[in-house]
Amino acid sequence: MDRASRIAIAKQVLAMIENDEVQYGDEAAWEVDIGRFTDKERFLKEKEEFFYKRPQLLAYTADLPDPGDYYATEIAGKPILLVRGKDGKAHAFLNACRHRGVKLAEGCGHAKGFTCPYHGWTYALDGDLISVPSRMSFEEGQLADRNLIALPIAEEIGFIVVHPQPGAHLDFDEFMGPMKAHLAGYHFENLRLVKEYRAPARINWKHAVDGGVEGYHVPYLHPDTVGPMTLPQFLHIDMGLHHSLVSVGPDIVKLRDMPESEWPEYCNFSVSNAIFPNTVVGAGELMAFFQRSDPKNEPGECDYIIRFYGWDRQAPEAILARDEQIAQLLMRVGLDEDMKIQSTSQVMMEAGAVPSIIFGKREQNVLRMHKNYDRLIGHDAAAALRAEGLADAAE
Repeated sequence: MDRASRIAIAKQVLAMIENDEVQYGDEAAWEVDIGRFTDKERFLKEKEEFFYKRPQLLAYTADLPDPGDYYATEIAGKPILLVRGKDGKAHAFLNACRHRGVKLAEGCGHAKGFTCPYHGWTYALDGDLISVPSRMSFEEGQLADRNLIALPIAEEIGFIVVHPQPGAHLDFDEFMGPMKAHLAGYHFENLRLVKEYRAPARINWKHAVDGGVEGYHVPYLHPDTVGPMTLPQFLHIDMGLHHSLVSVGPDIVKLRDMPESEWPEYCNFSVSNAIFPNTVVGAGELMAFFQRSDPKNEPGECDYIIRFYGWDRQAPEAILARDEQIAQLLMRVGLDEDMKIQSTSQVMMEAGAVPSIIFGKREQNVLRMHKNYDRLIGHDAAAALRAEGLADAAE
């Protein structure tokens, strides 16, 4: 967003603080079935409709800053390889050798090309097959079309979006919608990776997205970490399939005594943004983050990725040390507090400990996201509740 938009948001928050108000959504609290976190049939339908048929935000430009840089990731189990080519353009491929399907790269790094560890087939950064040991052992013409399988890719405003289907339609503006203007101006292309974590998590993928864009839980789940740093005046912004949460700390009240021309660039608030279906990106004065919760084979399992970034790629030592401390704190919040409680929720649902759950008026982003999920797969939450014998709640 531009500076004028940031100032407008800061003024709205300051007015809420002045009046001792918190934001309640216009939509009524919504009781829903727990099958959205536990049902295998629904889970498989979500993977097909949300992940395999639609573009995905997979990385920042800063994850591939230089030619030869690569980043291996996945979309619902489908291996993806992102590469910065010699021409400076980002490329996306299925991360599989065209000989026997072996994965070519893991994690992130820098390479001149990719050689399969099984039989030594080698590919250039643009995906071309450039070397085959004992080439004469294959029939003429069999190697003519064995380059890596390219995927549609778009890169703008510091974000890399990929479609998992070769030849599929991908339009960056269409995918991002109003979220593009909301995030433009934060200069995500200038980020510097500080800390990362990736491991299987005992949650449904939606739990991690939900936690990223509602602040109702903050003072209760994080009383000794980020809770004291966060005021209750959260703003929820609906952008269709995408949603944003504006969070503020106590320092925002200092703006009252400053001319608007002297207000800091980010106006003392941060934004946490759910990019459909499962990516959450955040930006604030000190740090940015990138989170993906990629569904695995069962409803209660996902591959959890969280990466923290500093803003200045050429930062001095003092800033590097500060960023490391902040990243350590946020990592602890994410894994020891958020992930722990979300896992408890998942296990309790699977055990049948609760027949339904409720999204309230201070969880409006989550409520609207789940209505989108249901709409896109044709799920009737009220009918699901009635099927569980909760007829009164479904009315």
